[in-house]
Amino acid sequence: MNIYPHLFSPLTIRGKTLRNRIQFSPHVSKQVMSDGEISIDKVNYLEMQAKMGVAYITIGDTQVDRVRAACFGGEVNVTDDRYIPGLYKAVEAVRRHGALLSVELSHAGAGAVPSMCSAQALSPSGIPVSPTRSQDPKVMDRADMDEARDKWVDACKRCVKAGFEMLMIHSAHQNLLAQFLSPLTNKRTDEYGGSLENRMRYPLEVVKAIREAVGENVILEIRISSREELEGGMTEDEMIEYAKRVEPYVDIIHVSRGTIFNREAGNYTIPPLAMGPRLNAEYAAKFKKHLHVPVAVPGNILTLADAEAIIASGQADIVSMARSLMADQDIIWNAMAGHPERTRPCMRCMQCCNRVSNMAPVRCAINPLLGRETEFKTFPKTSNPRKVVIVGGGVAGMMAAQTCRKVGHEVVLFEKSNVLGGLIDDASALPEKYLMKRYFDWDVRETLNCGADIRFNTEATIDLIDAEAPDAVILATGSTHLRPDIPGIDNALVKTVSDANHGRIILGDRVVVCGAGTSGLEIALELARQGKSVTVVDQIPVESFGRDMVLANWIELNKEMKRRGVKLMGSAKIVEFEEDGVVVERGGEREKLEADNAVLALGVKPYNPLEAAVHEKYPMSTFVIGDCSGPRGDIFRANEQGFFAALNVDGIKC
Repeated sequence: MNIYPHLFSPLTIRGKTLRNRIQFSPHVSKQVMSDGEISIDKVNYLEMQAKMGVAYITIGDTQVDRVRAACFGGEVNVTDDRYIPGLYKAVEAVRRHGALLSVELSHAGAGAVPSMCSAQALSPSGIPVSPTRSQDPKVMDRADMDEARDKWVDACKRCVKAGFEMLMIHSAHQNLLAQFLSPLTNKRTDEYGGSLENRMRYPLEVVKAIREAVGENVILEIRISSREELEGGMTEDEMIEYAKRVEPYVDIIHVSRGTIFNREAGNYTIPPLAMGPRLNAEYAAKFKKHLHVPVAVPGNILTLADAEAIIASGQADIVSMARSLMADQDIIWNAMAGHPERTRPCMRCMQCCNRVSNMAPVRCAINPLLGRETEFKTFPKTSNPRKVVIVGGGVAGMMAAQTCRKVGHEVVLFEKSNVLGGLIDDASALPEKYLMKRYFDWDVRETLNCGADIRFNTEATIDLIDAEAPDAVILATGSTHLRPDIPGIDNALVKTVSDANHGRIILGDRVVVCGAGTSGLEIALELARQGKSVTVVDQIPVESFGRDMVLANWIELNKEMKRRGVKLMGSAKIVEFEEDGVVVERGGEREKLEADNAVLALGVKPYNPLEAAVHEKYPMSTFVIGDCSGPRGDIFRANEQGFFAALNVDGIKC
């Protein structure tokens, strides 16, 4: 059943047929050797992407000059022939599954990181692009421009030698070619600066040289930013003109947005959910009206249904997706079978991006297999089924139950309430958390259908566990909201963040939110959107508010809180709740914040009443996972621990 006929239609370019309109979007996965040589992990990761059924895959940001332009650790190295064997293995692994492999070739210019480079960075006009990047880039002379062009050509020819049939030229996101295009970073007074015609001159020279070098059999992609999202930067009209001028040399034009080296504008390049779905589709449609080659579009394409709508409406010819594909490798095959509801939905939590930014290999908060393709070529099945008792049906417990059943174990799950989910039910209740809610609903449904014996309304005891005669016990009892012993905390003024998230209570017009973690800031913003006057109070400094969040999400939340007038009060200790306000102490002085209500969002603490007794009875076969092992409130860790606890059951000696 083909429920997405436009998305799954083929596209032929230069005699090569793409089997559908889905590109696995370029991203750095941190799966290389220390010198950038492709590792077996990277090869297997790319092969997994090909097995998914995408048309083609593009290896992310790959510098053509690692001496002057290195800018992200963990990038693939294409600057020497000794890397060809690894590149060839990657091409083979992808090709054998019917997909093509491309690579995003870039030059960071002034975006280079000095500590990663052995020579001075280059730029059109010597203008830094970020406080964390090169602060004294050299103004490129003719020799530098020729050298950079030749390095591009050299890298492209090497990739073609390694078997690549597609290549992407990175001309977006404030990389070197974009630095030439932008009036913000190009202040040259020669024939390469000033007018748009002049600013385009060097990028066009580079692209033309690449086409001449690789010949007519290679598909060339180019990525451009429709908007820099920086005041005074490139305009859409200028970029449309550039796209028209570069079109004769390329086969696919990717219409992206933003600038990678600026924190706020960077959110347009790797957009969090707050940026909205289908972020660039309307811009791609504008470009498509002026172009004859296929147009590709990235940016928060959340589902295959979204992708189908983009292609069907003619906004673009190809969709560039990554995070939704990472969440479930069966997304395309489920759709082809007519069952998209079976696909694990991406939450857009940004953990995959956050980990890579912090030099960790790519992982997914809800798909523990992602990035572990070498370790799990096939899903492990047990030859020695065990009986496993799981206590608690939150995120960790649900993952443990699903995984145990897939492995082949018998599962009894005790859940003291009448529903599964634990505190994720609270976390996903706000309107802007609709993707988390969609994942939560999917997770509950998968657990109910996994074949586990789920005992609702049953608070586990050691006697109940013993009665099952288990081979292993997995404790996943979660956490509870903190409610410190503060005078007046039982006043009618005080409400819980759980009740506020679910809308189970009516709050007054003036609200003090107590706690500046993720849950406190999110409910503060939601209440401000409802028109309430909101103040967030915490004993930590204001600059530390919400710093447990992924940076991209933190940036957007803070921007919106400021726009909505949320007041932030740091270094303030709550000392009392009165009937008409909250008394705080800061700098040795007390003051009262008049309020109609106070919302408690002070974090969580582990809830694990059975650990001592269960460990005593089953010392070598007890696993403690999720929040009850430490108060994180972290879906990533809960799923990871649940997954590996289930796999480790097989190692127990009975």
